[in-house]
Amino acid sequence: MSDSPSDSTARRTIMLRLALFIGAALLVLAFACCFLVNEAEHVIVLRFGKPMRTVEQPGLHFRLPVPLEHLVRIDRRLQHAEIRISESLTRDQRNVIVPVFFTWRVHEALTFHTAVRDFEPARQKLDALITSARNTVLGRHDFADLVGDERVGASIPALEKEILTLAAPDALKQLGIDLTTTGITQIQLPEANTESVFRRMRAERKREATQYRAEGRAKAAEMKAETDKQASFLIADAKRQAEEMRGKAEAEAAAIYAAAHGKDPAFYRFLRELQSLRTVVDKNTTVVLDTSVAPFHWLKVKEGDGNPVKPVESLPTSPAPIETDP
Repeated sequence: MSDSPSDSTARRTIMLRLALFIGAALLVLAFACCFLVNEAEHVIVLRFGKPMRTVEQPGLHFRLPVPLEHLVRIDRRLQHAEIRISESLTRDQRNVIVPVFFTWRVHEALTFHTAVRDFEPARQKLDALITSARNTVLGRHDFADLVGDERVGASIPALEKEILTLAAPDALKQLGIDLTTTGITQIQLPEANTESVFRRMRAERKREATQYRAEGRAKAAEMKAETDKQASFLIADAKRQAEEMRGKAEAEAAAIYAAAHGKDPAFYRFLRELQSLRTVVDKNTTVVLDTSVAPFHWLKVKEGDGNPVKPVESLPTSPAPIETDP
């Protein structure tokens, strides 16, 4: 007995519906057992609430369907936060307020999920770790290291590196977090300590200024002593040259005088007596002397008496200089 056309159509319809149902079921099962992981996240696979594995590789992955396995997605991108404002003590017992910012990312997703599960508790834990590290680092340094010259103390980058080195291992071990950066935003002082710190800074600057002035005075004295030494040397050399020139001139003058005296002793004696007279007597001089004694006998000679000195037949080519009153 052959099937009727209506029965065949009914069977095909049933088969088609069954195929569609099976296909839909498979598609739903595939969606339930497959999941995607992007580059910005970690995925933890939980089986009945217990962590089974961590998926870090981006792409398509498989799991058991819900409710057998669940997924926990954790952001792996870089995060930024700041610690709470609080006071710290330096090694010299100075109260300071040093805010610190930090950047971090989840490195070990399973440890992170087990320790804190969410980002807000993670920030609180990191706040405590970094605050403790900051207090420890500041306790190793004096206040002058924070505000002074980095050549004589620790620099701010060095302090930031110390804080990071101290806090990063605990963050990774306890929270599964990679602490990448710590930075000091500013250095503040409690209002009660501000004036005393300013006084200390002014005293330090005054001490430095006094030191620089003393060094300047010492340098100036050294330069003055060297200059005086050189000036004394130059003056002594000039005096030596002057004495040599004067000696040569006197020797030449003596030679000229000797030549003149040899040619005409009477004329030479006459000139010397006049020079002696000019030296001893001027218009404001009053003397009481015997005018018969040379050279004062020339004071008795009147105009028109003639020249009692024998005329000189010849004079030397270079006559001796005769001193006159200015």
